[in-house]
Formats: sequence, structure tokens, C-alpha cells
Amino acid sequence: MLGQGGNPTRERVYYRSDQTKQINVFGSAANYPDVFQIEIADGRFFTPGETRRRAPVVVLGQTPAQALFQNLDPIGKRVRVGATRYTVIGVLGESPSPGGFDAGQDDFVVIPHTSYQKQFGIRAERMFGGEMRAVMIAAVPRDGVDRATAIADIERVMRIRHRLRLDEANDFDLITQDAILGLWDQISGATFLSLIVVSSIALLVGGIGVMAIMTISVTERTREIGTRRAIGAKRREILWQFLLEAGFLTAVGGVIGSVLGATLGVGVHFATGFPISLPWWSFALGIGFSATVGMVFGLFPAIKASNLDPIEALRYE
Repeated sequence: MLGQGGNPTRERVYYRSDQTKQINVFGSAANYPDVFQIEIADGRFFTPGETRRRAPVVVLGQTPAQALFQNLDPIGKRVRVGATRYTVIGVLGESPSPGGFDAGQDDFVVIPHTSYQKQFGIRAERMFGGEMRAVMIAAVPRDGVDRATAIADIERVMRIRHRLRLDEANDFDLITQDAILGLWDQISGATFLSLIVVSSIALLVGGIGVMAIMTISVTERTREIGTRRAIGAKRREILWQFLLEAGFLTAVGGVIGSVLGATLGVGVHFATGFPISLPWWSFALGIGFSATVGMVFGLFPAIKASNLDPIEALRYE
């Protein structure tokens, strides 16, 4: 599959007065759907003969197909990819995405790699101090061949083709699907850890604020506490009164935060199409956790209130 180095070729696709946003343009052999395990939703993929002839044919991903042909049959229509016209012969199905997120994996078109070379050429670019080649070769082992054997054979053939000596390191990279999934797991894990750290800091700051507010409340209501103790209120009743007040205060904050977060998520979903999930248990967990944080940080002021001497409390001005 051909692209431009570390930065894929991006062009707009035009049909009459309509156009897409800038999307990726890939040059490929005829076995692209088999290698990447993508179904043909409509029409067909180009043949080896069309690849040899540099035929001006294109297969659309879901994004350009829906943008240009929402109520039309795209097969046989003439579109312009950049400055060159192509005939649409097929539409690919939706591409799988890591984690189920819409990360723009359908924002592309595929043309024969010979047509790609004719229109865009093949060049190498320098990136991060190294040379990024424009060619990616995707391979799938035959039935009965294990992955390790296939990787070893591919590496041997590539070293021969690149004329590398035994003591020379590879000037190409071998990447497996497991490595890509592992990278995705690392990224998602780091993101999750970052969210945990940020939310923990926010909870700590909020908890300290709750403690300060409840301490001030205890000080301002000292005479009230003394009066309640004088007419028979027990220490545990005073303790639970202030604990429940702290829990209710933070629970209300949790409700407000959940509503604002859900509203923001729905807004982003309608603006960008990014998938959103709002299960009921996430709201219950957030509100319950907020109330728990309030009761934990409100424990010290509540203990302080329950330990007040009723006589001293009644004398407080």
C-alpha cells in the first residue's frame, strides 16, 4: 500500500458541486480487501489487470461515499481525486476501529498503486531524524503457516531485496497487529491513568473545600449544637447530622457535574459524530462517589461538632 511517508496523501474528492473534506488517498494492489479484511459494501474492487493498466478507477470508503452519494448509486460515477478523474467501481464497508471509536478510519479512498505512482509519485520523507518510506507491505500468512515462520520468511526476503549484509541492521520495520493493539493499549492505559490522576487531584481539592465549609458551619452553629445537646441530642446524632449534610452537599455537586458532563458529551457527539455512551450506572457511581467523598472529608468537622461541650457551646458568642 502506498502513501506519502509518515504523512499520508490527503486530497479532497469532488463530484459535481459536492466535495469531501481532505481524506487519505491510498494506492494498493488488488488484494487490499482480503489483507485488511474489509468487506465490499457495493460494487467491486479493482482487478490485477486494471492495476497493470493504471486504470483510473477508485474504491470509496464509507465517509466519502456518504458525503457525495447519500441518495445516489455511486457505481459508475466519475469523481475527481485531487486533479485527476476516476470512475467509482466500489464502496468498502466500515473499517474496524480500536476500542470501537470513530477515529476517521473510513476517511479514505483506494486507487491502484500504479495509478497512485502516476499521479503522486513515490518519495521518501525525513521524520524524527530518520527516513520514512512511502511503501507499506501488508501480508497475511497462508493457512497452516504460523505467524513466527511468516515473519521470519518476510524478514529474510526483505533483507535480500534490500541487499543487506549479515552484520547490517534492518532498514525496514516489521509491525504485527498485536504490536498495534499493544500500542493502543499503552495509549489508552496512559490516558486512563492521566484521567485518574487529574480526577484525584480535583477530588482532593473539592474534599478540602468541603472540610473548610463544614468547619465554618460548625463554628457558626455552635449555639445550635449546644441547644440540641442540652435538650437531649446524643453525640452520634450530631455526628450523623453533619455527615449527612456533607454527603448531601457533595451529592448535589455530583448531580450538577453529571448533567454538565452529559450535556457536553451529547454536544460533542452531535458536532463531531464521536460516539457517546451514557449508562445509568455511571451516573449512580459518580453521584455515590461524590457523596462518599463529602462524608469522608466531612468526618473531621462532624467529630468536632459532636465533641462540643454543651455548656461551652451555649456560652459561645
